Amino acid sequence: MTEAFSIAPLSPTFGAEISGIDLSQPLDGAVRANILAAWRKHLVLIFRGQSLSPEALLDFARGFGRLDLAPPFDQQQSNLPGYPEIAVVSNVEEKGAPIGGLGAGELAWHSDMTYRADPPEGCVLFAREIPSEGGNTHFLNMAACLESLPAAVRASIGERRLVHDSRYTSAGTERVAAEDFATVDHPLVITEPLSGRQSLLLGRRRQSAVIGLDEADGRALLDALWDPADHDRFAITHTWRPGDVVMWGNIAVMHRRDAFSSRERRVLLRAQIAALN
Repeated sequence: MTEAFSIAPLSPTFGAEISGIDLSQPLDGAVRANILAAWRKHLVLIFRGQSLSPEALLDFARGFGRLDLAPPFDQQQSNLPGYPEIAVVSNVEEKGAPIGGLGAGELAWHSDMTYRADPPEGCVLFAREIPSEGGNTHFLNMAACLESLPAAVRASIGERRLVHDSRYTSAGTERVAAEDFATVDHPLVITEPLSGRQSLLLGRRRQSAVIGLDEADGRALLDALWDPADHDRFAITHTWRPGDVVMWGNIAVMHRRDAFSSRERRVLLRAQIAALN
């Protein structure tokens, strides 16, 4: 079906809310192309008031690229039963066992799974249940962070590469046994696949190391690169409502989550785009 929709920017640099479109219905090629163009421009897109079955979520996400299988959270597989490509992000337990992962605590700034040689390029997250307060998600424009760096700091990056590993989650908890953790290195400055802009790729702060620098010099450089994460002008905050769908570029932006009460339910379904079309 063909639908007209409107785009309302959320900040001067990135993020937009899309209205006038029902994602539960099949989308024709022209609509998908227009959504993709908006996504490439704004990096984070928000659709309010959606009602998606798991099949509809997968159909929407697959329209933009090849999907990954749901990654394990908290040392256990957390896919929606019967849907290996949908991860459940939740603090809820049923029959004494968690239905998903990542709990109710704060999650620090990160991009997902940068410890892989080919990190996922996009994510789509659909909110089924949301607590009365807390659990907001913040997004940080990494191209804008790069552009804001002082010339001396930018020059010091050169062709340097950063080690990323899988030992800790964004909640700071140990993911796997120490002997099993994976490492990979990526350039500190990359051309990110969604917008095609040069961008910082920092992954997450804990355990990262700059190749070719000793620990003290590497820490000093990383401190200078992470400093823009404290600049509100490069970030937007999403306050969730049930029925929200949010899609973002995993390399283009970092994200973090506020804590919320463990006594309230929060259930979101997540599809991960391995590579954009």
